[in-house]
Amino acid sequence: MASLLLKRRQGYALRYLLLEMATCQRAAKTLAGFQTIDGEVIPYDVGQQALRTGTAVLVGGLLVGTFLLETKKRYKD
Repeated sequence: MASLLLKRRQGYALRYLLLEMATCQRAAKTLAGFQTIDGEVIPYDVGQQALRTGTAVLVGGLLVGTFLLETKKRYKD
């Protein structure tokens, strides 16, 4: 009986792992940038740089902070 329960738990774990992998793969394909509070889309590399340097944070999936775009225009949310 214990081995059946263990196999059942492994089955659930595998199912959740596969769902998580599919979700991450789908998100990676569709990730073109970060969205700010006002709805503006910031390019992915600019958002990543702001997150790495600590000038921006993700709050509920939205990029909040100060970051520099290619035009050297400074945006603040």
